[in-house]
Amino acid sequence: SMSSEKNFFKQIKASLNKTDFIQKIENKFNSGFPDLIIIIDTLPLFIELKAPIKGNKIKFEKSQVSIHLRIFKSKYISFVLVKDPSTSSAFLFDGYSVANSIVLGQEQPCFMFHGTISECLQFANRETTKRGLRV
Repeated sequence: SMSSEKNFFKQIKASLNKTDFIQKIENKFNSGFPDLIIIIDTLPLFIELKAPIKGNKIKFEKSQVSIHLRIFKSKYISFVLVKDPSTSSAFLFDGYSVANSIVLGQEQPCFMFHGTISECLQFANRETTKRGLRV
């Protein structure tokens, strides 16, 4: 729900350093663009926030699927950060793998990391930096 995603955003903001850049993208027109851009070091992290609903399901819109695929085609990396409803930790998934498994209609390994929000963001930052050096 929107309110749990709002709280999730507050937790994320609180877990960052004052020097880190965070911008929430308001998707008024349902563009499908990821919810957050965070810059910890040099490269921006594109992060889709999800707070799971009943039965730990998350909903992905068609527009979100296509944006994650496009980000990947641009040789970039995107993430889905899912709030763990039972604790204050989170699950980090690869945005392209999530989108691709929806397109293919089959499970694919998408999971990257589970830990505190801060650890998830650090992991995402390392992955982005690695990928950025390869481009």
